[in-house]
Amino acid sequence: MAYVSVNQIAGGNFRRKWANGPGSVDPYITGFMLTDWLAPEAAAYKEDVNATSIILSQTCLSVTLPGGTVNRAEFQGLGNQRFSVPGNVDWDNTLTSRFLEFSGCPILDIFHAWVVNIRDYSVGISQERGDSYGKANYSGTMYYATFDPGGQLEEYECATGIFPLKDPRDSYGHDLTAIDKLEVDIDFNVDTLWHDSFVKDYCQNLLDRGAIKNLPFSDDVVGIG
Repeated sequence: MAYVSVNQIAGGNFRRKWANGPGSVDPYITGFMLTDWLAPEAAAYKEDVNATSIILSQTCLSVTLPGGTVNRAEFQGLGNQRFSVPGNVDWDNTLTSRFLEFSGCPILDIFHAWVVNIRDYSVGISQERGDSYGKANYSGTMYYATFDPGGQLEEYECATGIFPLKDPRDSYGHDLTAIDKLEVDIDFNVDTLWHDSFVKDYCQNLLDRGAIKNLPFSDDVVGIG
């Protein structure tokens, strides 16, 4: 891939050129993505938390990342002239992911169990009792990376302190006249979204280990049945 370089910009050669001549660059292409979910014990699928991590990583179809809004403090001067300085940054704390459901409904089983472990709907408290209840046991981590068509890392993020904000049972109603696949959207709480060197190293290691081969629908996907 032809990436934008500082020398290219300083030399006045950065142009909107998508050809193969001198000074050409490649646009950012979306759709090349991988995720690596590190699920908590509360989300264990058939009592196997590693199976949960694999299922979520392989069935994740899309990720909508939270952003930040810079608030400003405004001052009025003579003649109502307005001046502003940065105030605080209001970080969104919701991440949305879409998952492809399979026969046997593993996505439903995972998120229903995850929510019930946090708050059992029959008694209103967690199924994790005593010392076993804590955020380390019911919140997880998700690494997110995008790469170019040549497999080179581009964007990378790490979301920590995540847990689902809904039980997706409302997505499983049926209509006899509508025959289609089922994709489930889940909103997650996010405590911190990291964009640091350790995240880049982790995501680069995923690519170096050939994690691209394990994207959904590849021959190397681990079975979930």
